Amino acid sequence: MFDKEIKGERIETLLGEKSIITGSIKGQGLIRIDGIIDGDILWQQDIIIGITSKIKGNVSCLNATVNGFIEGNVICENTLIIESNGKVKGDITVKNVVIKEGGWLDGKCTMIVERNSSDLID
Repeated sequence: MFDKEIKGERIETLLGEKSIITGSIKGQGLIRIDGIIDGDILWQQDIIIGITSKIKGNVSCLNATVNGFIEGNVICENTLIIESNGKVKGDITVKNVVIKEGGWLDGKCTMIVERNSSDLID
């Protein structure tokens, strides 16, 4: 484990900016990616995409904070935050999305909506 913490969570996996991965990765725990990944990311918990990162593939996770570049579709069960340096080129499916000034999304956004019985119309 690493001694870094973000919002009370420890970064359990760190891919440094000199890391290059070709192929899909999957796992759980908080991950920070500062390198290059050419493949899909299937993560069960939160992802931090650092400013030096470049992802070419689809991303699936609980929450994501993007400071780098993603070329691919993103599915977040909860919240996707695109920071001022973040760029996403692809469609996103999220429950909540925040795009800070300077950040951009080039794709379609589909919102995950929880429906309860009172929302149904007969």
